[in-house]
Amino acid sequence: MAPTRREFLAGSIAGAFILKAAPASFAASSKAAAPLDLLSVNEQSLAAFPQGVGSADPQPDRLMLWTRLDPQVAGNLTALLTVQLSHQPDFEVLVLERRLAVNKAQDYTLRTLVTGLSPGTDYYYRFLTADGVASRVGRTWTAPDHSDDAPVDIMFASCQGYAPSKYGVYRHLIEGERSGRMNRPAMILHLGDYVYGIDPDIDIGEPGPGLDQDGNKIEDPFAAALAGHRRIYRAYLKDKDLQDARALYPFVCIWDDHEYANDPWQSYIAGKGSQPQKRLAASQAWFEFVPQILSESRDIPGAANEAHDFRTALVENQPMSDFGDGFMSFEPNNFAAIQALRTYRGIRWGKLVDILLTDNRIYRGPGANPGYTETLIETGAGDVRAFSGFQLHDGDMLNTLSQGRDANNGNPPDTVVIKGEEKPNPRKHSPAVSMLGAEQKDWFKRALKGSDATWKVWANAMPIMGFKFDLSAVDPERPTGYLWTDGWDGFPNEREELMRYIREEKIADVVSLSGDRHAHYGGLVAENYEVEKPRYVIPDFTNAAISAFARGPFLARPLKRMKLGQLAEAEITAADGSSKKVSTLNFFMRKGAVAADVLARTGDLGKALAAASDPPNPHLVYADNDVHGYCVAHFTAKEMVCDFISVARPLWDPEKFPNGPETLRIVPLRVKRWRGGSEPQIERLPTIGEIPFGDEV
Repeated sequence: MAPTRREFLAGSIAGAFILKAAPASFAASSKAAAPLDLLSVNEQSLAAFPQGVGSADPQPDRLMLWTRLDPQVAGNLTALLTVQLSHQPDFEVLVLERRLAVNKAQDYTLRTLVTGLSPGTDYYYRFLTADGVASRVGRTWTAPDHSDDAPVDIMFASCQGYAPSKYGVYRHLIEGERSGRMNRPAMILHLGDYVYGIDPDIDIGEPGPGLDQDGNKIEDPFAAALAGHRRIYRAYLKDKDLQDARALYPFVCIWDDHEYANDPWQSYIAGKGSQPQKRLAASQAWFEFVPQILSESRDIPGAANEAHDFRTALVENQPMSDFGDGFMSFEPNNFAAIQALRTYRGIRWGKLVDILLTDNRIYRGPGANPGYTETLIETGAGDVRAFSGFQLHDGDMLNTLSQGRDANNGNPPDTVVIKGEEKPNPRKHSPAVSMLGAEQKDWFKRALKGSDATWKVWANAMPIMGFKFDLSAVDPERPTGYLWTDGWDGFPNEREELMRYIREEKIADVVSLSGDRHAHYGGLVAENYEVEKPRYVIPDFTNAAISAFARGPFLARPLKRMKLGQLAEAEITAADGSSKKVSTLNFFMRKGAVAADVLARTGDLGKALAAASDPPNPHLVYADNDVHGYCVAHFTAKEMVCDFISVARPLWDPEKFPNGPETLRIVPLRVKRWRGGSEPQIERLPTIGEIPFGDEV
């Protein structure tokens, strides 16, 4: 029988331990590159530890280690595991050995925070069952001392869709290190959408949604939601490539939307209303399966750590109400659910890099999409599809709606123009929206100002730069405006506030590394994109999806229904007379609809560039919408270079390409350090490999 909600509450958050390493470990050192033969795993280990091992959030003196024991091996509600830590992969000399308990209440997951470690040091770890069966060996390391000024490489990625054999991006990274083509990254910075929902009809080797491990229906709504989220993580973590990456590199993670639902905010899901029980369950499952250091994370000068581990609560599904600053709903169930886990925090790497991870999802308001009104939210009838179709929204309207009752210095207009029609202002009496929420935003500002690292790196679940589409240039019946109101384009008020703060406080060398958009983008962030001469404040680099759908083909479908499909894809005749499908969306976004239309019809880049005038996104330096891939950000004392690494779509064949999918291209963008208060400049360096169609560089 499945445990009741109160039985869940009765169990403490076990499987979470703080251990201190032996003092002798401070004398140890391990600077040599670790062998990659740790990838071999025997069947006995896989059976006992089917989700492998992982490490997270490296700090100079501490690490988080993780595993999960198979319930059949556990055999009862509680089982004992031994964790071992060593400087050598053979574990002949141990830095730490402890026996710890795992239990059913946490789905037999184990989170172990080890403190008292040496800075800048490699470690190996493993877990053993009571019968002596060892997990696979994990490799990890601590961050260097804060005075260390060595260059830093950070791999960042996001958006990994199910199913197996899709995660060739990780294999590409692993083989890049093995072959010596790439340096070992300091970490894998995962920017969200770690999991997506899985079609219940797909056999993933787990009980179906709403069923316990014995196949019985779970009656309690919270328990059913928790079981559903857990089954998705268990299925994902059986994939060999993802599991190998977690074993070989420490991950630093922040979530986005799909860890909970599509395009949610707080507990609200479009078309389904407020679901605090599901929100709480999603938070617990993420805490259990995606290791991170929260309560024991570091303070930043002027910004003490506010992150904390999961704290369970009793909540019911009730409509949202009682909206305060930032459109935060203080309805008790919603508020308790979103306060259960606090994930924003800082990760320091030596002297050069301070990574500030923000939670862009759980504290946010509904964005400026006009489909959201308080009445619709409170009744649960709101159905905003911010990423579906090709609905464009005027920038001035988004600015007005995002400010709510604060618009026009507290005198908001009675009407706004929505889809070409003047309509009553749906936000006239509503609070201004916030992406970060008041408390997190205050922490973020203080952290930016207090950090003494050379580079302040904003780990941003979604790109903060603007994306405008000028359809009206080719069809006067169509609008020009912003598509992605679920992202920062739906929160232009707060984007302007943060950019102005960085500029006025003269905070130099702030860089946004972002995900979510299933495409490679590099560009500059303006305070306000709607003014005649935007003032640019920071650069923003966005990685393509690991394995979720690519943006170009996705947007081609609604554009084709509008008879404008050539702006996303086109058939081009090659020199040998053959035809091939190419992406024109990159050109559309950078040079405008007229230029993209000419390029699609003629295939002539010169004519297309001649037709380009008044581009919709002059700040966008690079766009690649038809690839999977990842990015590596290289930081030095003088500059940072972001390598956009694109790999072939669709799914890679592990037997045909055992070293991962083929590299299509590497596009480096360079930013040199700039004075606080001045504008950064992005320089595009020569492309390595195939240049995207229509790319004039």
